[in-house]
Amino acid sequence: MIAGRIVDRFPIAEKGTLYELNLSHGQNIKIGEILFDLRGNRFRVQAIEQITPAIDRLDWKFERESIGVLFELVDHVQVEGTLLFDDGEDVKKICFLFCNHPLYPQKVDEDYLAEYQVAKEKYPCALFSYEDLEKGTLSLYGDGISGMVVYRGWMMKPEMYRIFYRLLKNQGIYLINSPEEYENYHLLPNWYPDFHGQTAESVWETRGDLESAIQMTKDLKGSYLVKDYVKSRKHEWYDACYIENIANQESVRRVIGNFIERQGENLVGGVVLRKFERLKRIGFHEKSGMPLSEEYRVFLFVGRILKMGDYWTDQGERRLLPEEEKWVEEIAKMVKSNFVTIDLARRENGALMIMEFGDGQVSGLQQIHPKDFYQAFEKNLNKC
Repeated sequence: MIAGRIVDRFPIAEKGTLYELNLSHGQNIKIGEILFDLRGNRFRVQAIEQITPAIDRLDWKFERESIGVLFELVDHVQVEGTLLFDDGEDVKKICFLFCNHPLYPQKVDEDYLAEYQVAKEKYPCALFSYEDLEKGTLSLYGDGISGMVVYRGWMMKPEMYRIFYRLLKNQGIYLINSPEEYENYHLLPNWYPDFHGQTAESVWETRGDLESAIQMTKDLKGSYLVKDYVKSRKHEWYDACYIENIANQESVRRVIGNFIERQGENLVGGVVLRKFERLKRIGFHEKSGMPLSEEYRVFLFVGRILKMGDYWTDQGERRLLPEEEKWVEEIAKMVKSNFVTIDLARRENGALMIMEFGDGQVSGLQQIHPKDFYQAFEKNLNKC
């Protein structure tokens, strides 16, 4: 079973790292017990402490079920990932949860049929009603699932994901990413500070308001892209995404206004303006006319590359250089979530840059074949 989830880590002089652990419902741990991380590494419980937050720590995320734990590093490595198990075999067990068809509850959503069919060959797979979840109700169908679960489906606003996580947790089902981990890489303002030197210059506001967004443009120069904290309208490139000259207030008002209006209630957070980067172009989108660039989608699982592929084409002729893969691996080590995606793009000068981060559960496969994707999970888990 999942013993608990790590919610924070504190270096303790001469003792190592104190892990703040949120125990699973009904779970207890004791001195001397061996726990396992998502890589199968072993950790013997050395000490258990109650952590009392200081009164002036207004940002403290301490939960009542949390304890502080010091470990002996049996395999001489620090904990990888944020889930801990009381049985090493449970690390290899994973389930998947897909959106069902809105009209046929026992069938998967058509957009995820190919993935579902492949995943079901190897793993327990359940379905749930996205529409019911929007109303605050969890309706599950298909295989019985428990323990560690990866969701594969449509994006959720953070508040919806929190409800989803809580309802599943109440049934002994633990999504691979906590609500905090989901928000860390689903929302641009949360991941941008850690990677601002490796991605496009960005500014944002919090109201999702046209006048507030226009205020941000006063000190900006050049070309910019418009998006919210999560998504752009890149397939409406010239109408609601690309501003050729940020000093042209007529263009600014038109493009940002179109974006806000068309996003409507789906606008997440606020308006983001990102500096337009000159990328290595490979063509134009046949419908929208937006420029297509050499881009890659990389799935990261527990701080390592799980699978990567081309973003726009399936020709498979472009590859990262060995030194570029090492760069991606270094980025992966900085990620504070179990399952994320990085979208990379190649600049005109040949250098790679980060385009976006995303939560891995709500990121599409792009040109990665479903069979390759789920085989990558199998190989990864078999190494534990």
